[in-house]
Amino acid sequence: MVSLLLLLTACGSTDRQAMPLKTKDAVADPTEPLGQPLPEGFDIRVSGAVDGGQVLLDIEVDIPEGSYVISALSDRDYLGKFRVHWSDSLITPATHLTESPVSMPGWEPWDQVYTPMLFHPTTIQQTWNVPNSIDTASGEVFFVLEPQCVPFAMDFNVVMAKGAISSGLVHPRYPD
Repeated sequence: MVSLLLLLTACGSTDRQAMPLKTKDAVADPTEPLGQPLPEGFDIRVSGAVDGGQVLLDIEVDIPEGSYVISALSDRDYLGKFRVHWSDSLITPATHLTESPVSMPGWEPWDQVYTPMLFHPTTIQQTWNVPNSIDTASGEVFFVLEPQCVPFAMDFNVVMAKGAISSGLVHPRYPD
């Protein structure tokens, strides 16, 4: 519950409308996050390639008009900024994360600072080192869609021997 409160506090602003929220323990229909349909023009796709003990993740994020996502390249410690989380802590970055197009400085109203934001459909790429002992690597793409203040995630799996990357549906996700 503390994480939910922190997330809501980070998204707070006097000019935003309050949304009805479910708790993180509530069972949610992945097509209707927080009781609402997915925003028009919003989508996430995860693909990539496996080369030996490395995985190149290619993540495409379609951002609806008027919305934004705090970039993973932001040096600020926002709870809801874009991130990739692996279930196994032995998986480590092999390269720096890249964005195309590159994020642009945007005004973050809560902290009243400029920080890198994704405003348009963006492709995010990063190569990861996966130890030989891991046959199937599981991960999650996570971010908060602003200014709606809605946390979204997509789970994915990488079968190393087959070089196959599969992903699930976009769903609401409250940080732990």
